[in-house]
Amino acid sequence: MVTQIVVYLSLLLQIVAMGFAISLFKRTKFNAAWILISTGFFLMAIYRAIELVPSMHRGESEELYQTKVWLSFVISLAFAIGAFYIRKVFQFLRRLDGIRSETEKRVLSAVIRTEEQERQRFAKELHDGLGPLLSVIKMLLSGFDQSNTPEVNEKIKVNLKQAVDEAIVGVREISANISPHILNNFGLKDAVGSFIKKLRPAEGIEITFETNVENRRFAYNVEVIMYRVVCELLNNTLRHAEASKISIDLQLQNDILYLEYEDNGMGFDVKLAESDGGMGLSNMQYRLNSGNGDIKILSERGKGMIARAFIKCK
Repeated sequence: MVTQIVVYLSLLLQIVAMGFAISLFKRTKFNAAWILISTGFFLMAIYRAIELVPSMHRGESEELYQTKVWLSFVISLAFAIGAFYIRKVFQFLRRLDGIRSETEKRVLSAVIRTEEQERQRFAKELHDGLGPLLSVIKMLLSGFDQSNTPEVNEKIKVNLKQAVDEAIVGVREISANISPHILNNFGLKDAVGSFIKKLRPAEGIEITFETNVENRRFAYNVEVIMYRVVCELLNNTLRHAEASKISIDLQLQNDILYLEYEDNGMGFDVKLAESDGGMGLSNMQYRLNSGNGDIKILSERGKGMIARAFIKCK
């Protein structure tokens, strides 16, 4: 009686093990080694079921004995081959670790490169924008002298006030570039619109901007990432493309922000730009990937450029 209970329990455990093994097919991507091992579990379940045949308790028939022998052989063969091929799983995991490590290195490199570019841009803005103004202010202050005529001192004061006003405006612009207050206070649509408005009179370029976002607000990182991508694309066009028209289409669909950006500039070799890491492509890619998004650049020399990007809002 006890032996029979043990056989029943053995069959139950074997069926459970088989169920677990089969349920892992998808996770192992139908790996041959795991299929063989699962087959071994399945055949062992059948083997246990055969042991419950009543005739086994009073002496086995020759056919039943032969069946058990062959089942035992096939089970052993399946486990042996499965164990041999299981090393491929570990080789795959090793390759996966290598790919993960390489990806982490690339991400870290992109982060460092992005931070360094931002530092250089900040330093350039301080040097080119505030540096000369502060030098002028210092020179004007040194020009103050009681021996000067009132008219001269008044003129110095007027120039000094203008220089200070320009310095204040410069500080605000640098602050806006680092952390746009319009983006923080009013959202993505107004921030992009404000950035475009500042470019139009300076560059004499036709920029159209369409969106269905309106006044909707998103998570801070979503707004910052998409805003920086738009700014990077605009800067690239202004610096390199010699374009006369830019089209920006920002649409929200099913909690995903889609951006389509197009210019009619000179175009470029996308593969060459990606391999050189120029034009901020890797920075945009990294920013969007960090928000479960992506970007695709389409361009040919003499045919302008199209960029399609998206980022998930949730």
